[in-house]
Amino acid sequence: MAGSIISLEEGSTMTASFRSKFPDETKAVYYTADVYNDLLAQDGCVGIRIYNAIDEAGKMTNVLVGVDADGNDMYDQKIYDFGIRELTPANNPLNS
Repeated sequence: MAGSIISLEEGSTMTASFRSKFPDETKAVYYTADVYNDLLAQDGCVGIRIYNAIDEAGKMTNVLVGVDADGNDMYDQKIYDFGIRELTPANNPLNS
């Protein structure tokens, strides 16, 4: 399985490190479940790859694409961006 459950402390440390290194960048990008469900509903899709990217304004964002069982990007199908960029989401241990 790709991905591991981590503790809140580990996640908080990781996100704090990012904010320290990139204080003026977007803290998070929010996507609705519909985006993930739409990607996963594609024939042969077994996962989602999230690429770090720079948008037209020069800000960090993400590009999401489905992945097949061989680990290949399904770039000839749906590709998503334009989640809601959150510079200041509601304070919690992952962003403050």
